[in-house]
Amino acid sequence: MDNKGLVFDIKRDCSEDGPGIRTTVFFKGCPLSCIWCQNPEGKRFAPETDIHGEKIGHWFTVEELTYRLIQDKPFFATTGGGVTLSGGESTLQMDFAGRLLQALKHEEVHTALETSGFFNYQNFKQKMLPWLDLIYFDIKLIDAAASKKYCGRSNAGILNNFVRLLDDAEIPVIPRIPLIPGITTTEENLKGIAAFLKKCGVKSCSLMPYNPLWNDKVEKLGLQPRYRHMEFMTSAEQKACISCFQK
Repeated sequence: MDNKGLVFDIKRDCSEDGPGIRTTVFFKGCPLSCIWCQNPEGKRFAPETDIHGEKIGHWFTVEELTYRLIQDKPFFATTGGGVTLSGGESTLQMDFAGRLLQALKHEEVHTALETSGFFNYQNFKQKMLPWLDLIYFDIKLIDAAASKKYCGRSNAGILNNFVRLLDDAEIPVIPRIPLIPGITTTEENLKGIAAFLKKCGVKSCSLMPYNPLWNDKVEKLGLQPRYRHMEFMTSAEQKACISCFQK
């Protein structure tokens, strides 16, 4: 499967993964193990089946996947949309993702990336960055020990990659903070992230309110959630988080 990429979903008509109408490709496999993962079916870098016997993950060549994606070019053109690579984590399949991005740019399709930020920077700079138009970069936790506890990895490399991207990228790099009640929403964490972004010269970011619907996905995989919070965030809770980023 050296020349193929593993994808677990392709969603058309997306409006939350970048500008315009977009098609989002969800790559299978992720180097992190966040206990609240919104797409737990995308964690393992291998095809698998759920408790109902439904297959999760399909292999594609660049040509096969590009052909499917460019079917929506008329919608991309009229709305300023394009294709977003998500996951899982597409940078885990760097060679394939890079070739896919090149093929999409050859078709004059706007490209975006949603990333956890955990990747080899030099490889990313060479294989993916030249063919991207927009990057959404997750910053979940500011403390390295907390990152290792809740995401399975230290955040040192992630924060370093973010700083290097700001220096090197000639495209927008937008930090996104997932709001996970009791974990990322603490005042200490959010104010720490705000201070880090200010130090980097970043003047805005995107806060992503918690969505509990991922719990059903975990159960469909026959697993037990390691984190339980079944309610959506209230308006007051969201405003409290926003206040940590205001002067």
